[in-house]
Amino acid sequence: MNTLLIALTIVLFSAQTLSMKLIKEGPFRKQLLIYAGFTLLASAGMLLYSIVQPEVRQMSPTTVLFGILFGLGFMLTIIFYNLAIMSGPLSYTAFYFSASMLIPAVTGILAFGEPLTVTTIAAIVLFLMAFYFINANPGSKKGESRANSRWLFYCLMTFLFNGLLAVIQKFHQSRMEGTESAGLMFAGFCSAFVFYALAYAVQHAKGKKRERLTFAGDGAALRDNWLPIILLAATSLTGNIIMTFLSGVVPSSYLFPLVQGSIIVSITLCSVLLFKERISAYGKIGIFLGVTAIVIINL
Repeated sequence: MNTLLIALTIVLFSAQTLSMKLIKEGPFRKQLLIYAGFTLLASAGMLLYSIVQPEVRQMSPTTVLFGILFGLGFMLTIIFYNLAIMSGPLSYTAFYFSASMLIPAVTGILAFGEPLTVTTIAAIVLFLMAFYFINANPGSKKGESRANSRWLFYCLMTFLFNGLLAVIQKFHQSRMEGTESAGLMFAGFCSAFVFYALAYAVQHAKGKKRERLTFAGDGAALRDNWLPIILLAATSLTGNIIMTFLSGVVPSSYLFPLVQGSIIVSITLCSVLLFKERISAYGKIGIFLGVTAIVIINL
């Protein structure tokens, strides 16, 4: 059963990344509105689900607190991930997103007493080498270097906050002894919506025009991006619910490398086949080393 859930999680998170690629570019303010839209839709989905599963709404103070932390981390992850996708190649960006599994894997060793094996150490070394090759671009020009620096910053922030999301899930499930995983997502997505809405309100207030939110103005972003909004809501919510459950029953040093490593492979294939991205020789070496690290860490 857990194997099937892990496979489903890989599919969902891969689809989440591809959904973000479908978002039409626009001002940061409109991007925030789109994020608020899909987290509101995900929250509404959880509310409807709670009609048949009332325990979803039975959240302890601990779950609410972790849910708020998850919502904040999720907000920052999606913002930086989408900025990275829009400013750099999808295949390399997805590598940083997936490589963030190092954070919960190391946390599992340090905080939960999971064994530190030779294969884990070897995998970490390979990942560090992969980071080097992914970012090595000997022939880049000055303008490209500045753009690459901005993209790299977005990627590093994605790496950090996506990794912390998994840590929050792991600590919550450990504290709650494997219960209230759906409640964590309900509180998390509701919190993320509030954070997005507040960020949008601040950006709207800072704008030169104080126009009202209408479907002819900023609201058009919701209409124009209805498909990625629905896909993001479905994949983000379902994927994180399953991942939260699995984090309580499967060791972090196995679960997160397997899921995120598989995402690297699937997104790289989609980048080449669907979006016709070209991967440099250094990039191919980096991705190969990353995938090798995934294989080694699961031995």
